[in-house]
Amino acid sequence: MRRRLVGRASAIVAGVALLAASPALLTALPVPEPHVGAGALLQRVLDSQDVSYSGLAVSRAGLKLPDVRGAGRLAALFGESTRMRVWYESPVRWRVDELTPVGERDVYLDSAGTLFWDSGSRIATRILGKGEVRFARPADLLPSELGRRLATASSSAKVASLPAERIAGVTAAGVRVSPVETATTLSHADLWADPVTGLVLRVELTARGFDEPIISASFLELEQRPPPAGLTHFDIPADAAFQISEAPDFARAVNRYSPFVLPDSVAGYTLRSQPARAAGTYGKSFELVAVLAVPLRFFPAERLEGLPEVSGPWGSGRLARSPLLNALTIVDVGREIAYVLGGTVKPSRLIEVASSLYRQGVGLSG
Repeated sequence: MRRRLVGRASAIVAGVALLAASPALLTALPVPEPHVGAGALLQRVLDSQDVSYSGLAVSRAGLKLPDVRGAGRLAALFGESTRMRVWYESPVRWRVDELTPVGERDVYLDSAGTLFWDSGSRIATRILGKGEVRFARPADLLPSELGRRLATASSSAKVASLPAERIAGVTAAGVRVSPVETATTLSHADLWADPVTGLVLRVELTARGFDEPIISASFLELEQRPPPAGLTHFDIPADAAFQISEAPDFARAVNRYSPFVLPDSVAGYTLRSQPARAAGTYGKSFELVAVLAVPLRFFPAERLEGLPEVSGPWGSGRLARSPLLNALTIVDVGREIAYVLGGTVKPSRLIEVASSLYRQGVGLSG
């Protein structure tokens, strides 16, 4: 009898030990390699925009952007961790909630356009139109969205397969994308995607001169099926304020109200957005420079006084450096224009673009 009890106790202890060790054992098991090449995987990523899904994702960024007054949200996005819950039905209907310690900030996209909801301030904002240039928002750092943008830019890059990873319950195939452009700040981008649907599950961006990723985004939970329809629809609460805006951020405001028209090309870069207006993006692949042409009387120069000065044909400008993103502001006093440039290029290249733009000047709309 005693021997039988001891045997049962031993079996129970062994079972508990096995359960406790299961997570470690599972992560130690080899992940089977999906049979898909790097090029084929990137094509599936490009075709994944119609894949419906729901999930929880987290992005981590360590750019350590300079402290500029009025840029707190943007600096936090690229300098901290951001947790997001997403319900994606289609490219024209989805919802992303940015989860914060005190509430959430939600973005909805539907047939009427984009709607922002801030649960803390109890304000819903409907955005009219679609901006060619706008400030980044948390939804841009979802692995599925960021990964698809990287795949779009990879046509001229070097690509190589990476070992598979187990991510959010999916055995994901990996690919490394290495730019061939010499002026970009990006060393390489690593993507892991569902080998069947092409949905990107993890992204890691490594800047030149760095060994570890400077930006990463990964799903923690994921279901690849259409979300319940009610979750992508927003009903404005009775106690909430509602407002309509055509310019939810500074970039959209410049593009909407500034009278200037950017040139079609500058410093060898072609303007990517047409028709040309006061805000646009130049370049190709991983060498991209966004430009804003701002009437000098509306330019908040006092907010940039803490940034280092750089000189050029324009005189003195202000440069904000980080490992992956750099920004430069210059002033053309004679034409009463301020230029704001920023992108994934080295500071020296940014100065070249600014110098060319200063010499060329801009046109006037109308």
